[in-house]
Amino acid sequence: MKKIVCLFILLPLLFAAACAERPAASTETTAEETTQIITETETEKETETETKTETETETETETEAVTEPVNPVHGLLESGRELKYTAKQKFLISAETKDGTYYKQLQGGCTDGEYMYFAMNDTKSENSYTLIYKVKVGEKKAEKVSEPLQLDHANDITYNEKLDTLIVVHNAPNKKKLSYVDKETLTVTGTTELSFKTFCLQYCAERDQYVCGKAGGQNFYILDADLNPVTFFEVESTGYTTQGVDCDEKYIYFVQYNKNVVVIYDWDGNRVACIDLAISGCEPENIFHVGTDFYVSCSQAGIKLYQISLKVKS
Repeated sequence: MKKIVCLFILLPLLFAAACAERPAASTETTAEETTQIITETETEKETETETKTETETETETETEAVTEPVNPVHGLLESGRELKYTAKQKFLISAETKDGTYYKQLQGGCTDGEYMYFAMNDTKSENSYTLIYKVKVGEKKAEKVSEPLQLDHANDITYNEKLDTLIVVHNAPNKKKLSYVDKETLTVTGTTELSFKTFCLQYCAERDQYVCGKAGGQNFYILDADLNPVTFFEVESTGYTTQGVDCDEKYIYFVQYNKNVVVIYDWDGNRVACIDLAISGCEPENIFHVGTDFYVSCSQAGIKLYQISLKVKS
């Protein structure tokens, strides 16, 4: 009887102890699973953010490629619209007498981007001499003038960026002859001759080539860096007087007189335009540009410089 009573007393105690131990394990497992779910969600959000950031970067790169700057002169020439040049006078530098000789006639001109260089000739038909004026872009007077140089007519000048030198086209009477002139000392450092007669020359740094007008007409050559002919273009004449030439990586610009115009070609010899210059009462001799600003200088008892701007004709 005593054994039965003891059993009834112990059984409830054992059951209560067993129930008290079981819930704790179940609660811990649930907390771990919850933490794992939260961590996986945060990882998915980070992955989505990274993907979005990469997509935004690609979009920005594509936008940058589309918004490349366009040369405004090229844009107008390719617009198909009727164009004109306006002109604004920048300065007039008077001709001067040196050692009893009057150097009155402007001929060639060019720029190295920082300075402009102009040839003032004594107009003699033989044994002719020239002064070269060096004028800082934006200024109105010569910073330096050379001693008289035996450059004949000095019909055109170009600047070769690769060689860092000026090259002067002699023209009459030595129509094949070119002279190299140091841009700092304004002295002749050497001469060379082409295989043909020429009236103008312009170097293009982007192509490492020259444009060179053939004397006796309006046809022109493309020359390599060593002044050897690469291509020759026969073009239709405007009937006007040939003067100087300028070029950039896309187009070639010939300034002409009687009437005053700029005749523009591409590098395949196709005429793109013939545009009137709003300049009168003087003879345009040369053309050059600094950035997208174009200049034409005229002979009028000295150097008369105009900045010309391409506009849509109204």
